[in-house]
Amino acid sequence: MSQNGIYFCYNEIIMAKVYTKKGDEGTTADYSGQRILKDDVVIIVMGKIDALQSSIDAAILEGGAKHKPFLEWVQRKLWQTAGEISCADEKCVIDPITDGDLEKLEAYIDALGEPPKRFIRFNTKRSIAYNEARIRCRDLETSLVKLLRDKKVRPAAYAWLNRLSSLFFMLSYTTSKM
Repeated sequence: MSQNGIYFCYNEIIMAKVYTKKGDEGTTADYSGQRILKDDVVIIVMGKIDALQSSIDAAILEGGAKHKPFLEWVQRKLWQTAGEISCADEKCVIDPITDGDLEKLEAYIDALGEPPKRFIRFNTKRSIAYNEARIRCRDLETSLVKLLRDKKVRPAAYAWLNRLSSLFFMLSYTTSKM
C-alpha cells in the first residue's frame, strides 16, 4: 500500500511493456478502469497533479533538508487527491485532505514569516524551483474549478490546493536574495 512513503492503492497489473496501445484512439482508463477521453477534465487534472508532483521533487532536491518532510507530506496529500479525482475506491484513499490539513498548511505558511511588501523576482535556483511549483499549483487550481462546481472535488481539498500555491510563494520569497 505504501511505495516510497506515498500512500495510495495501485492496480496490481503486471505490464509486459510500458506501452499498451490502448490509448492510440485518444482514450485512457481512470482508476476504476472506465475508458475516458484523454481530453476529459479529469485526465487533464491528473496530468497537472503529476506535473506539480514532479516540480515538488525538483524543489525538494534543490531546497535541501529543511522543508523536505513537510513537502513529502504535501506530496502524499496530492496523491490522495489524485485518487479521489480518478475514482479510486474508499480502501485506496486512506488519508484524504481534511480541514485539519488546511490548518496545518496555513500554520506552516505563517511560520515562514511576513510576505513581501512589493513585487519581487525570484533570483536563486532554490527560489526559482519553489516558484515553478507555485506556477504548476496555480495551473492545477484553475483546472479544478470545473470539478469543484460539479462536486467532483471536495471543498476542503480545493481550499487546501488554493493555499498550497501560497506555501510555494513564501518558500520562493524566503529563499531569494534581497
